[in-house]
Amino acid sequence: MPTDEYTDRAYVSRYTAADFGLQVMVQGVPGDADADVTVALLHDDDTQTAVFSRTADHPGVGQYTVRLSSKETAEPGPYVLVWTYTVATSEEEWRYWLEVGKASPEYDRLADTMKGVIEQTWNRFSDLFDFATEGPHLQTYVQSNFGRNRLAQLLRIAVGRLNTAAQPYQTYTIDGDGGANFPVQQWGSLLESALYVECLRHLMRSYVEQPEVQSGSGVSRLDRRDYMDRWGVILQGEQEVLKSQLDTFKIAHMGLGTARVLVSGGAYGRWGPTRLPLSEAARPRWLTRFY
Repeated sequence: MPTDEYTDRAYVSRYTAADFGLQVMVQGVPGDADADVTVALLHDDDTQTAVFSRTADHPGVGQYTVRLSSKETAEPGPYVLVWTYTVATSEEEWRYWLEVGKASPEYDRLADTMKGVIEQTWNRFSDLFDFATEGPHLQTYVQSNFGRNRLAQLLRIAVGRLNTAAQPYQTYTIDGDGGANFPVQQWGSLLESALYVECLRHLMRSYVEQPEVQSGSGVSRLDRRDYMDRWGVILQGEQEVLKSQLDTFKIAHMGLGTARVLVSGGAYGRWGPTRLPLSEAARPRWLTRFY
């Protein structure tokens, strides 16, 4: 069992090389440690077995990085990165928790901004009751592949739906193949809502074949068919949020300049172009320590 089973963890797909960094701050500005910084990758279980321990790279003032190779991420499971160093003769330690998940090629090929959208959406499923550590109940079944790779596939569907849901027709993509990259920095909140709705639809499809309870003197099966109805209630509320965001998104892309809303309601009534706040989806894996 992980030593900190319920902590949030950075995600790395199996067999994927991944970079992590530590930023050391001394008196409010970047500053170097007294000597080399050592990084160890440990299995986050009772044994705390080390995968490696080596000196971190030092690309800039106060900056220390380590790169996990595909060999070092070959075994799925919980891990912890342990950074040890000395600043002003004081011995310091910083820990960063990771999860190496199953191979996710669709997820791996996404740009960091799109991975940020995946992570923001995944967070909405990470505290559900059924699964021991995270996610919906269907994760416990062998047939299920619900994870970040499935979300990456649903992300493509979500962008396609945004392109075609209303006029004007658009050609945004998640990878620039055949069209422009979706503007995540400006419309990231909309894309997260669209992906979340696609995930809810996927969960409802997944629960369609859940059996009814069959009680008797023999084996009784749990009734989980009403999960579809419960997720449907959530879907209905999320679709209302998405619709209001989508209206703003489409009007902003009509090329009409700055629209004016007339007292009588005008062409769009109460819908005028607005700008959503910048998405905070893209989160670099940098850790900062202050002294």
